[in-house]
Amino acid sequence: MGKIRSLLAIATILSVSPSAGAAVWYVDASVVTSGDGSSWAEAFNTIQGGIHASSHGDTIIVAEGTYLENIHFNGKNIVLRSTDPLDASVVSNTIIDGNQAGSVVTFSGDEDETCVLSGFTIRNGKARWGGGILGRGAGQETLATIENNIIEFNTADECGGGVARCNGTIANNIIQENCAQQYYGGGLFGCRGTMQHNTIVGNSARYGGAGLAECSGTMFGNTISYNFPTVHEALQGGGLFRCHGSIKGNVVEYNSAAEGGGLFYCGGTIEENVVRGNWAIHGSGGGLRHCDAKIGNNVITDNFAAESGGALSSCGSKGTITIEENLIAGNSAYSGGALSDCVGIISRNRIFRNEAYNGGGLDGCEGEIISNLICGNRAIRFGGGLYVCNGTIQNNTICGNSAHEGGGMYGDRLIRNCIFWGNRAANGPQLAGSTKDRFRHSCIQEWHSAREGNISADPLFVDPDGPDDDPETFEDNDYRLSPQSPCIDAGDISSVGRPGLDAEGNLRIAFGRDSLTVDMGAYEYSSRPFAVTRISSVDDGRIVIEWNSQPGDTYTIWRTDSLSPAQWIQATPSPVPSEGATTSYTLGAAHSSVGFYRVWMSR
Repeated sequence: MGKIRSLLAIATILSVSPSAGAAVWYVDASVVTSGDGSSWAEAFNTIQGGIHASSHGDTIIVAEGTYLENIHFNGKNIVLRSTDPLDASVVSNTIIDGNQAGSVVTFSGDEDETCVLSGFTIRNGKARWGGGILGRGAGQETLATIENNIIEFNTADECGGGVARCNGTIANNIIQENCAQQYYGGGLFGCRGTMQHNTIVGNSARYGGAGLAECSGTMFGNTISYNFPTVHEALQGGGLFRCHGSIKGNVVEYNSAAEGGGLFYCGGTIEENVVRGNWAIHGSGGGLRHCDAKIGNNVITDNFAAESGGALSSCGSKGTITIEENLIAGNSAYSGGALSDCVGIISRNRIFRNEAYNGGGLDGCEGEIISNLICGNRAIRFGGGLYVCNGTIQNNTICGNSAHEGGGMYGDRLIRNCIFWGNRAANGPQLAGSTKDRFRHSCIQEWHSAREGNISADPLFVDPDGPDDDPETFEDNDYRLSPQSPCIDAGDISSVGRPGLDAEGNLRIAFGRDSLTVDMGAYEYSSRPFAVTRISSVDDGRIVIEWNSQPGDTYTIWRTDSLSPAQWIQATPSPVPSEGATTSYTLGAAHSSVGFYRVWMSR
């Protein structure tokens, strides 16, 4: 893979200007005879010479050139930088080459965040741990800031080809083509600080985390791509392995592993990421596998697994988790094109155009499968939309899926408040493998049974083929209910759990046309989010607060004089019962002064 030579144009995390009263030291490899480092004319000709001369708070500025050395910070809180860490050309031409003689950069482990390494190309290191940068041993990891560097072509015999055991901020670096030959973390291993805006690309490892392994800090805004196994049968987690911090706003793409192509055993919150084009070469979980975390608001597309779970496999296997508000599209696997064997609350996802032999959309998932759009998925054999899923299956819209048998769903499970429409199969276009008495209050095309509130009338979606008039481009199809839909007010209110939200995040129970009850399908007609809709005063100075609500819930009102800091005091002596779609409450004059109010739904 070719080298990547463009640094992200983002400001440095810390200032690299020398502090008042601190010394500035100069290093220039072109100097024939090393000076005292006091000026460019008297520069040291090695970086280590500058470090030896420096004290806490000093700055060392290094001229462009190649420095064939392995440097040690020796516990000093200093700033070591190139002449311009934000200039990609300067960074590329200011090279510290480890000559395969150990870690290129070694910290003592007791440096704090004021210690900065910025603006170098760090390459050709080889060590047991941390071929490029070693933050020292377990229990004594540096907090130094590592920013604006290119860390490339380094090797660890065991873990952390590029960087190992650095717990400070790691930001705006390119970490590429490093290798952990025997174990974990081709790019990074055991780094537990903040990692943001790094490009982690083309790294390799044998057993886990070609990109990152056991990095449990906050990860934000990184691009983790094209990382791969050294032995295809071994690696778990091509992108990330056992990273248990917050993983938010990253791009994880085109990584590969035996299983868990994108992420494997990641237990922190996984939100707002793009996870696409990853491969589980021999096993399961093209995008994510064994991730026991909240997985929300991600775009998970075009991943592949040789076995199960093109997008997600066995997430929630150690307990229930929440998989919600994700776009899961274009993934493929042998079973469970989108999700396989996931356990938890699977809610408000858009699951489109996934493919598998069995279970084009979902296979073997358990828990609560609620308010999802499951559309346009394909199974060669059984269950275009869902295959043998257990648990609660309610208020989903399952449309345009296809299979040989059970176009919408295959399996014998109690279904409530769902819509099955436009699914295709040689046997059982909408449903197969189930008896008719397993369905309640659902709209099922050509289903000739009115038992328990089932209907077969056209649900009258707002725009089921979208603005492009193509029903096969599912992302732009509008499956909300039009005002004439027979699915409005036709669901079973007793089956809806708390809290109930539809696919758009609105309250599940709302006043539709005729009654305050739940609709069929993923969307609730004429509903609104849970929010305060009005606050006003009456003549005697009392405060009236009104909010959107739904039957069966109770609420409390809280008040504070200031938001900074906020000290909330309960303003209602007891929980306020819902009055239906809208609830209001009048506070006594004691709460009439200027302040801030919030309504809290009790559970």
